[in-house]
This record gives sequence, structure tokens and C-alpha cells, in this order.
Amino acid sequence: MKKVIKWCIALTLTGALAGCQASPPPAGIQEAIATLNRYTPEYVAESNAALEKAGHPDRERLAGIGVRLQAGVEALDRWANGDTQGQEGCGQ
Repeated sequence: MKKVIKWCIALTLTGALAGCQASPPPAGIQEAIATLNRYTPEYVAESNAALEKAGHPDRERLAGIGVRLQAGVEALDRWANGDTQGQEGCGQ
């Protein structure tokens, strides 16, 4: 029984990942992600500068969050545009 469950899980994950690679997001989603990616670097830079200028006690942590957000949006934009080089599956 355990072997059957393991095989079912493996086949389900394989099918899900293959389907994710084969079907790109709708054009509206691609456009929204592209717009977000276009403006995120500016927003992150401005907010990090404001945190620094204000001397916010959590500025380093918050600036790090902004940088990671920017990297995530860039990766999402690459995925939405079909650039899967160096990526494995949908969640990478």
C-alpha cells in the first residue's frame, strides 16, 4: 500500500510540474507582472532611502525584505515570459 501511495504522489507531482511548464500564464497576468517588475526597483530604492534617512530602528531588516521582494518579482517576471533557464519546475 505504501508503494502505491508513493507512486501516486510521484506521478501527481510529475504531472503537475509538466503541466505548469507547458501552459504559460494568461496575457493579462504577464502584463501585470511586467508592470510590477518595471516599478519594483524604484519603489525598493526609495523606501530603503527613506528608512535610512529616518533612521528607522529596523531599517536593515526592512531593506533586506525589499531587496528579496525585488528579486522575487524579477524571477516571477522571467517565469511569466517563459525564461526557465536554470529553473526547475513551477516553484523555482
